[in-house]
Amino acid sequence: MDFESRDLRNALGRFPTGVTVITSGAPGMEYGMTCQSFTSLSLEPPLVLVCVGNETGMRRIVEETGAFTVNVLSAAQEDLSGFFASSKRPAPPHQFDDVAYTPGETGTARIRGATTVFDCRLKELLEGGDHRIVVGEVVAFEETADDPPVLFFGGAYRRLADPADA
Repeated sequence: MDFESRDLRNALGRFPTGVTVITSGAPGMEYGMTCQSFTSLSLEPPLVLVCVGNETGMRRIVEETGAFTVNVLSAAQEDLSGFFASSKRPAPPHQFDDVAYTPGETGTARIRGATTVFDCRLKELLEGGDHRIVVGEVVAFEETADDPPVLFFGGAYRRLADPADA
């Protein structure tokens, strides 16, 4: 490699992404993690994928429970993105003490106010360097709000411009 990993990270940050919080765990032991590595994979069967670090609690919990929910955050939920990205957030069972949620189809947390939620069962876990590629089969989804999404680009949160303002 003729480049530093930080330089690569900065270059990859030039691709705008939506921001999600992946949730998993059992009732009373909910766990969440901010994730920008989310994409649709297949419509037939209905598959999505997320990428989680090998050393994260999320990887272990998804493997143990076999289920997760992808919560697509709205622009009004930047604070939740920061909270679930922080290494200083409380550990379960207190991680969701101040987060409004309801259990989804798989029992994992659907965060209130998210624009869309996807309840998934673990289909496959693939190696991907220092991460695992988590493939989930969508068993239920709900478009819960028509609010604009929170976006991340160039190391900062961004918002979509209202087409009426263009």
